[in-house]
Formats: sequence, C-alpha cells, structure tokens
Amino acid sequence: MAELGLYTGVFVVSNSHELYNHREQWQPYRPGLSVGLRGGFYPLKFLGAEVEGGIVPLRTDGGGRAMLYTIRGHALFQLPLFSAVPFILGGGGVTGTTGALGPDIDPSFHFGGGVKAYLNHWFGIRVDARGLPMPARTLDGGYTLHSELLFSVVITLNRQRRDNDNDGFHDPRQRSRREDACPATPGVRDLRGCPDLDGDGITDSEDICPRKPGSKTRKGCPELLDTDGDGYFDPRQFEIPPGKKDLCPGVAGVPEYTGCPVPDSDDDRVDDLHDKCIDKPETINGYQDADGCPDKVPKQVRKILGRIQGIQFGFLRANLTENSKPIIASAAKVLAKYPDLRLEIQGHTDSDGNPEKNLELSRRRAEAVRTELINAGLPEHQVTAVGYGGDKPISSNQTEEGRSVNRRIEFRLLDQDGRALEVPGGKKK
Repeated sequence: MAELGLYTGVFVVSNSHELYNHREQWQPYRPGLSVGLRGGFYPLKFLGAEVEGGIVPLRTDGGGRAMLYTIRGHALFQLPLFSAVPFILGGGGVTGTTGALGPDIDPSFHFGGGVKAYLNHWFGIRVDARGLPMPARTLDGGYTLHSELLFSVVITLNRQRRDNDNDGFHDPRQRSRREDACPATPGVRDLRGCPDLDGDGITDSEDICPRKPGSKTRKGCPELLDTDGDGYFDPRQFEIPPGKKDLCPGVAGVPEYTGCPVPDSDDDRVDDLHDKCIDKPETINGYQDADGCPDKVPKQVRKILGRIQGIQFGFLRANLTENSKPIIASAAKVLAKYPDLRLEIQGHTDSDGNPEKNLELSRRRAEAVRTELINAGLPEHQVTAVGYGGDKPISSNQTEEGRSVNRRIEFRLLDQDGRALEVPGGKKK
C-alpha cells in the first residue's frame, strides 16, 4: 500500500549541535515545533520505504530567529496487525539551518519507532519517537544526538483489508470482492479461501479423505489401491466394489481365493489349482513333477540314469570312441519318449593331475555326450552338460581300479528348479 501523512511535533536540538555557520557566534537552540509531509510505499506487509520533508521554526538562546529544515528517507519495519501497527525505522538525509546561525547544512541519520492506529480503512494516526545522530561541536569532531517526537495524521491508499487467516481472502463485511468463504481457516484461491489440505480441489468439509488427494468422482478420495496388483483392492478404502476387497493385500492372489495366493494343501510345491492330487504330495524325481501326484520314474528311464557303462574317450581327450555312440543313441531313444524330462550330463575324472585341467576335461567330455544326444534328435533344452573334475569320486583314487571307476559319465534328471536329483533307488553320494 501507499501512505500519505501530515505531521507535527517537537524537535529538541542537542546543546552540542553543529548546525551553524562558523562565521557566526555559536549559540544553543531552544526546542522548536516541527511540521512536515511524509509519503510512504509498502511493497510488503512488514516492510516499507518513506520520505519526509519538514521545517522547524525556533529561536536561539539569545532570542534570534532561525529555521531548521529536514529532507530524509528511511526504511520502516512493522508488525502488520490491522488496527494497531507497531514499527521501527532507520535512515538518513540532510538537516540544514537558516537565520540567526546560518546558513549551514549537515548530513544526518535517524532511527526510532512508534505505532500507527488506523481509525478505518483509509485514515489513521501515528506517533513517532526519533533520535538523530549528527556532527557535534567538539574538538574531536564526534557526534551528538538530537531528539524528535512526532504526531501524524495518515491517509492510506490501497490498504490491505483484514485477513485473519492470512490466506489472501478478506474477512466478511469489508465490501471486498475477495471475501473469504472460510474466514477462520487458511484456504486456497480456487475454493475462495476454504482449506484443502490435500490439494485436490475439494474443500475439506466436503472431502471424505481430506488428507489424501483424490477426485470428485470419488468424493475426494484417491483411486482404489491394489498393492499386490492382483485385481483386488486393499482393505480400509472408500467404496470398494462388492467382492473386490483383498483378503491378502500384501501378496498377489487369484479370484478363486479373493485375492489370496493359492494354497498348497499337501506342501508339495504344486498349488491346489494345478495339483491333481491335493491330499497326496508329489514325488520330486524329475518325472511329471508338475501334476502334484506321487509317481515313479519309468523303468526304462531308470536304466539309463547314473553311471553310464561303456562310454569311453581317447586318452586325456574328449573324443568319443565309436563303440560309445550306440550306447548314447539308445539313451536318446528312451529320452525322446519323455519330452518333459530334463537331463544333466555329468563329466567326472579321477584326482590325478592338475585339478583345473581335470575340470576342463570333464566339461568337454560332458559336452561331447550332449552333442551326440542332440545329433540323435533330442532338443537342446532337454539336456545340459556339467563338468565336475575329480571333486565327486565314487571310489578310491588310491588304486588304478578306483581311478578307472571315477573316470565316468553320469546321467541325472533335473527337478523344476534345475537341480540334479539322486538316481532313483541309488545310494546318495
């Protein structure tokens, strides 16, 4: 806002003043009556800038007439209440004199404080108490302090109306176009000063979920949340459709169990929706492990599992001998009848020699057998090859006979997680 003022008051000149022309004989001044005009602009409620100009007719102690005049500006900091507004100020300018001791002009500073009292929206009164540090008539050229007490009549322009909740909307009965629909609570512009804690454009008084942003179609509540993404909505939400409340909100489930996971009654890792034998656990043996029923690996498959007799290689090489290939072809025919089986071909060596070279040799031998099985018609995904070197002996490496046994190829079925299973009926190693 802007403010215009007409002031009057008392100006008390210090007895150490330097307001005189040095060609004149110095005398003290008596207190004088000051009058002047003031203009101010307040870009913020608590901060403004003002300029003043005034005169002070007075006399010296010797009875001579003189006139002081002031031109000054200052910054004003105020507590922006509505009717009574306390403030402090500080600034500078010039103060001059003419008449009995003049002419003379000196720089001046001033500081002070006071209070404004507004009688209505346009008019008010104001009281200031000021101190004015100015050059002193001393040998060391120091400063002295003058004092001033002012009383003003003020006119306000574009003064802000009362807004008790400080939301930019004016309290009712002030003839304002921005009248606050909720004057006791801070609000937002789009809702004419009514509060909207979650910022969703719906007043808190009409918002079913005032602390969570939502939509008008859901009366201010957010869209339904489905944490586990199973199509069933977390409980304790507004207006969940019938039958769509998730009984297990933290775990993805299925419609058959209202958002809960499918149970596994026989604890065989095949859920009840896919388990053909709910009350009988699956036999984990690599054969039809997904149907949930107990079973046995077919006899002809069991015959080709474990250590495969007759598979031979060249000395320290991975080349299959010719008499090994019919054995592998026979195994391929059996496996072709059971396309759901997955087979791991294991290569093993004895413990003689460098362990790293043994590991590489065992891997290459297992790969050679895998390649032969694929050439015989098995799909690549059905067989994998792994080399174990000499880490898994089945006999003593202290004798030639034991070492010969340890140099071997084994076939093992894999479970659904890709782990090699023990040979059915065989001894665990």
